[in-house]
Amino acid sequence: MWKQVAGAAVLTCAVLSVAGCGSAGGPSAAPRSSVPAVPAQAVAIGRCGSVSDADIARATGLTGVQQVAANPMRCSWDAGTGADYAVIFQWFRGVSLPDRRGQVTLGTPSTVQVAGRPGMLWSGAKACEIAVASGGNDFIDWILTGSGLEPARPQGCSDLEQLAADTLAKVG
Repeated sequence: MWKQVAGAAVLTCAVLSVAGCGSAGGPSAAPRSSVPAVPAQAVAIGRCGSVSDADIARATGLTGVQQVAANPMRCSWDAGTGADYAVIFQWFRGVSLPDRRGQVTLGTPSTVQVAGRPGMLWSGAKACEIAVASGGNDFIDWILTGSGLEPARPQGCSDLEQLAADTLAKVG
């Protein structure tokens, strides 16, 4: 009995495989894109976006960066003495990326692509934020914000794009 079922399954797979092959007048395989698609299913994001204090310091230009809070969905780092900046990572589950567009008040968002995934970038004088689709109806969010008298953030927001790309690269 098992041999008949297994044989039928192999035959069915072989027929379906051949049927998908195209010829000059028949259907052909869809062209492959070099841009990775956003996974339809949610992916597991590592704690704190899978980055270290050194990764944060390198990306932002802040010195003496130390993690001050961590849980599975949100982490934050403060800069060392003399700097009034914080870096925040958030993982939004079950919230669509377009919903985030209306929640951020840093100004008009610009559309970005990070690791082939859609995202939005907001930028202000002392803060910037990037939100990037991570799979399913989830997205990751990186924020660099200042609260003191310093005139501007240490580096451009494009460095947050690198942190987002690093996080997404670690989920595969």
